[in-house]
Amino acid sequence: MGKLKYFGVYFTPFLALISLNSSGIMAYFGIFVLYLAIPIFEVVLPKDSYNLNKAEKELAKSDWFYDFVLYLLVPLHLYVVYVFLLAVSNPDIGSADLIAYVLMMGTVLGVNGINGGHELGHKIGEPFKLFMAHVLLTTSFQNHFMTYHNSGHHRDVATPNDLTSAKKGDIFYLFAIRSQIGGYFKTWRLEAEKSRRMGRSPFLNPMILFTIIPWSFILLIYFFFGTKIAGLYFVAAVFGISILEAQNYFSHYGLRRKQRENGTYENVKVIHSWNSDHLLGRILLFELTRHSDHHFMGAKPYQVLESREESPMLPYGYPAMLILSYFPFLFIPIMEKELEKQGFIG
Repeated sequence: MGKLKYFGVYFTPFLALISLNSSGIMAYFGIFVLYLAIPIFEVVLPKDSYNLNKAEKELAKSDWFYDFVLYLLVPLHLYVVYVFLLAVSNPDIGSADLIAYVLMMGTVLGVNGINGGHELGHKIGEPFKLFMAHVLLTTSFQNHFMTYHNSGHHRDVATPNDLTSAKKGDIFYLFAIRSQIGGYFKTWRLEAEKSRRMGRSPFLNPMILFTIIPWSFILLIYFFFGTKIAGLYFVAAVFGISILEAQNYFSHYGLRRKQRENGTYENVKVIHSWNSDHLLGRILLFELTRHSDHHFMGAKPYQVLESREESPMLPYGYPAMLILSYFPFLFIPIMEKELEKQGFIG
């Protein structure tokens, strides 16, 4: 398959387009595929831990194809948002179809909007890519995500200072609220500290803009489509945010960096993130499943991320782990066994 496999990132929005143009049981087609069929296939299909060799990495780094995949995602994503708004505007739509559309839209916002924004948002020093990242993140009300993720999460990962690193025993729903709300306010502080270092006025804190932009977006939806449609889109966005927080939850669950005598923490290592070599999750998520290498070298483009032998491996692929996160009575015992089996105290 080679690099063409990364066209698989469009699989979720195309499923959404099928669902949003269907009714009855077919409206749930995308949900069925993503939340049932793919997790099952990932159990059956062999894992893929292949890493590019040195020559292949150099070629991949300079290949325009990988940026093209990211860029094309943006208009496709916006088109899905538009189709959703039209679909839920139908006065004859039934409640069952409405639920399907909201769940599918939320999935697209979480899987493509935030994750695509995450990949583009790591391209510090490339204004166009950062702009495209903000376009995607605006649709999920997550414009503050880039600052917290790059300056907070990557710095403090696997320590008590990181609101998006779950400790052993954390319940997902409480974790998600703490991570999302706490992360938003912590980003104000991170941006204020950056402004002071740069000698900028506190009134130029980017968080002012990062707050105005997403709420302006929902106001535009309200203006053109009305209160009900804006409310449905907001619910879809909340579900999309929960997908982000579920990934945050399981990707560092129970892993902690050792604290030195002077109060600082050991450097981030590949043992501080959970990995998965399940191929379908890798393709759908821009190699996000190779999370250890991403945290070890945050600026690495997705196409050259590696599977690391030292990294703890998730018992299931990312789609299955996402679903399990919503059921703490299943997730916690499974992960506690994995922590013990793989030699982590947690």
